[in-house]
Amino acid sequence: MVAPTGTGGRWRRPDLLLDLWVLLPAAVLAWPLLTRSGYPVARDLLFTPALPLRPEALGVGTGTPRAAPLDAVVAVLSLGVDGAVLGRVAVLAPLLLAGWGAHRLARPLGLPARALVAAFAVWNPFVVERLGLGQWALVLGYAVLWWVALALRPGHDRPLARLAPWLALGALTPTSAVLVGGTALVLGAAPRGTPGRRRAGLLGLVAAVQLPWLLPALLGGAGGTSDPAGVAAFAARAELPGPAVLSLLGLGGIWDRLSVPGTRAGGLGAVTVVLVVAGLVAVVRRPALAPRPLLGLGLAGLLLAAVTTVPWGADLVAAGTDVVPGLGLLRDGQKWLAPFVVVAVLGVGALADAGVTAARRQAPALAPTAVGACLLVPFVLLPDATVVVHRVLTPVTWPADFAAVARAVDGSDGVLASAPWRLYRRYPWAGAYGTYDPASRWFDVQVVTTDALAVGDRTVRGEDRLAARVGSVLAEPGAGTAAGLAAAGVRWVLVTRTDADASPLLAALEAAPSARRVHDGPDLVLVELADPAPVPRTAGWRVGVVAGTDLAVLALLLVVSLSRVRRRRP
Repeated sequence: MVAPTGTGGRWRRPDLLLDLWVLLPAAVLAWPLLTRSGYPVARDLLFTPALPLRPEALGVGTGTPRAAPLDAVVAVLSLGVDGAVLGRVAVLAPLLLAGWGAHRLARPLGLPARALVAAFAVWNPFVVERLGLGQWALVLGYAVLWWVALALRPGHDRPLARLAPWLALGALTPTSAVLVGGTALVLGAAPRGTPGRRRAGLLGLVAAVQLPWLLPALLGGAGGTSDPAGVAAFAARAELPGPAVLSLLGLGGIWDRLSVPGTRAGGLGAVTVVLVVAGLVAVVRRPALAPRPLLGLGLAGLLLAAVTTVPWGADLVAAGTDVVPGLGLLRDGQKWLAPFVVVAVLGVGALADAGVTAARRQAPALAPTAVGACLLVPFVLLPDATVVVHRVLTPVTWPADFAAVARAVDGSDGVLASAPWRLYRRYPWAGAYGTYDPASRWFDVQVVTTDALAVGDRTVRGEDRLAARVGSVLAEPGAGTAAGLAAAGVRWVLVTRTDADASPLLAALEAAPSARRVHDGPDLVLVELADPAPVPRTAGWRVGVVAGTDLAVLALLLVVSLSRVRRRRP
């Protein structure tokens, strides 16, 4: 650990102690992954032994590149590291980075308050609810915000060199790239006196890290617009009595009720709101802790998260998503709360610091109690965090059927359609939660699944045109199903036998003379169709352009990062 310039190492011992302290909340949240073998497979958290390195992993396919370049990075890493290990790193690393970055950003506070900030950055409703949905990549983007703010604090030399690695880590998904890039622009370019050359360099870096998802979106085969119904389906929800903005102020408000700890609806949720609001007042008085650009960014995040919870705001965003490509990023409003969480956690830390200082001055006998409260506050406010998170993080063992199907289809031509036609499916071996369809993460073949999302009684249409054609055939299995799928270009049909809707489809395929069962297992059935229509392959030049751009952006960030090291050499 390197002490900040001019500190003479005086932060090193507290930093080490606080780094160790962060291990506690991170380990408790991720406990199933630390104590059990297997792969995390639940909801959006899905790791297989190895993610195939295909054009779709780069975002160049028929679907929207929602996980570009993240899937490509995981695919490259899984060439040498098993997915069970990657899954554990993917969950633990964001938690640790959030806590470690938070207590460093809170250095103007005393040690007890810094300990509170470190734990609260990990153990808060935003992180818990997002992990409850399995969205580890978004938690990683949130964690990187702490380090971006730290890299751009006044007084640091060569801020762009400090910033570059965090931009790289934060740009693994479109949402995180926008969050981290926007935060960097506001914090790095807003202060008066920032040299024009530095602003231009910052703008260039932020623009560069958008290319790994923006370029596939422009070159891919999916439509750029989104279903307006998704705005209402994914808007923030009220967990407490009253409008949803109260839940957002309490750092929660996710649209998915299964991800919400039960205590959020009661008194502890209300206490969290009160503490956050009081902390905002306290942090305004501590500009060294949270400069104005950071405060403004946090409030902007709160506003963006809340805008779709009011009728006029939802209507405005919905109207735009059907017209403006990429505006669908706004539909899950609560995820944009991340910068506000950073400000709120610092605010609660400032409030605690004032309380500890007052106790030491006015009632020394109460000082140990105040210090102890700092250590316990995050856990008391959300005592049932593990109830939600552990259900998702409990690892499982993949049935042998998946490896058998992989041996049959890997490296083959044609399209594999995963059925029955739903994106999330329940497996008896994977717990009670619906799990994202694993076919595209298991098999080295072009996989088509539905990208329509069922949220309650709403269905949000997808953007994948090939999926729409295949889905229209699978909507009502019958005598013409096999011929219709072959005409759409499907060679392989993978049927999840344990799905409640599997029987009609299997019966329809069984009756077709052009269909042949290749694998018939207890969990999966693989059927090969004769003479499928050719499906246009992804043009090689598109794959080359996207892969080359990704490598060029990585090289640029690496060069900028190393410039700081070169300057330190004597």
